[in-house]
Amino acid sequence: MRIRQKWIKGILTVIFGICAATSVYPLLWMLINSFKDTSEIMTGESFGLPHVWKFANYTDAIFNRDILKFFVNSIIVTGFTLLLTVTAAIMLSYALTRMQWKLSVHVSKMVTLGILLPSQIVIVPIFMMLREMYLINNPLSLILTISAFNIAMATLMCSSFLSGIPLEMEEAAVMDGAGIFTILFRVIVPMIKPAVATMCINTFINSWNEFIYALVLISGEKYRTLPIALMNYSSGKYGTDYGGMYAAMVITSILPVLLFVFFSNQVEKTFSAGAILK
Repeated sequence: MRIRQKWIKGILTVIFGICAATSVYPLLWMLINSFKDTSEIMTGESFGLPHVWKFANYTDAIFNRDILKFFVNSIIVTGFTLLLTVTAAIMLSYALTRMQWKLSVHVSKMVTLGILLPSQIVIVPIFMMLREMYLINNPLSLILTISAFNIAMATLMCSSFLSGIPLEMEEAAVMDGAGIFTILFRVIVPMIKPAVATMCINTFINSWNEFIYALVLISGEKYRTLPIALMNYSSGKYGTDYGGMYAAMVITSILPVLLFVFFSNQVEKTFSAGAILK
């Protein structure tokens, strides 16, 4: 029996090791190529260490390509999107799971529809609506649009956690004279930290990587975000600057990777709690 368990443990270790290597390898490949010259990459030598380490790719991305300006633009858009999405999702999920009102069933169905609806099919009406509101080429248009498409999934995730919290906690807070917002943000939110962390990571990644709406809604360079800035590396006069593009991609990936590393434990707790609730 013990031998069988060791075999199973060994097989699972190998499988998880392969999965981990598959996930890490693209990041290492991108990091190594960011120090290479484009000619070296194009000659098929993209899998080994650079012959000459070209740190100029990073200085070019920072000082000549203004990658830091686009980095700040992405942080602003992502930060406000996070704030709006998480706040709205927490309040909406609380209203759907704890309050009795006539339209709660219909709103719940609309939330589900929002998850199933592809964002690309409404790009034309959204563009026309924002144009009438004079919000084209304005970061606010991107913040509102990305938030609208992320609220549904965040609400569903938060609702599953709220449904597992006993009502006695809120009843005790009511007995102490707490209002609805005090109960929500001082009692409920601390108890669903794993769900909030997962919502933040999911919303952050979706906002940080948003390309189509950033391309359509932001036409000027002043408010351009990182995905659009990376696209410019492939539209140069003399072809694609692969070395510089990989350097810019490394800079772009730093924040998402750090965020996931620091909050990975909270994400694991979310999936574990979800399995227990089921």
